[in-house]
Amino acid sequence: MRRGLAAVALVCLVALAGCSALPGSGTSDSSAPGIENGELNDSEALLDAHVEELTASGYAHELNVSQRVGPEGDRMEVERRQRTSVAPNATEYQSQLVNNGRTSSRFMIWGNETVEFRSIEAGGTRDFQRADPTPPAALAGSQLFESHLTAPFEVEEVDEREGPNRIHLRATGRPSDTSAFPRGATNISNYEVELVVDERGRILTFSAQADYQLNGEPADYRLDFNVTATSDPGVERPEWVDALES
Repeated sequence: MRRGLAAVALVCLVALAGCSALPGSGTSDSSAPGIENGELNDSEALLDAHVEELTASGYAHELNVSQRVGPEGDRMEVERRQRTSVAPNATEYQSQLVNNGRTSSRFMIWGNETVEFRSIEAGGTRDFQRADPTPPAALAGSQLFESHLTAPFEVEEVDEREGPNRIHLRATGRPSDTSAFPRGATNISNYEVELVVDERGRILTFSAQADYQLNGEPADYRLDFNVTATSDPGVERPEWVDALES
């Protein structure tokens, strides 16, 4: 059980989510990188465009991941909530990650092109770390989507608007990359993935969910990613970073 929960936590840490879709006018010929003839046929092209476009403009996103393991009445639930802001060209970024479960912890992260600092609060203590900066692809959530996008996807709807049109896609099968699920997951069912991308390739919303068994116990998870800004969000350097560098 712990290995499965740890896998979700690792995704959150490595992948350190802005507008709601308006009512659409049905399908059209609109497309985006990697999407052609109503299908996603090149997930790498879509991910490359997503990272490049968001990184160039700056952005902010929110991520929520929840996992429950165990029978009804005796389930352990773990939830991760994360907010990330990234300046244009990823010259500076900050992120806050909160874990809630049997134990709770909070990660505060600030970084730039050369260094990353972390404040970690857990068990009544606070520790600090210095590390290499998180790559732009991980900041933009690429590693959250990569395995799921090996599933077949079809375009369901296109929202036409003054700005870039938005394209709604839904998975029509399971991913070929089994790392989309926790290690040891069996009897996978109710697998659903939906995402909204714009014509520039930016993944604006992404949701995935599944039921399965883990070590013989019933389990499920849900992941929700939403871009909340597609321009400079205004990253602020925390005071505790100045104290670490002094």
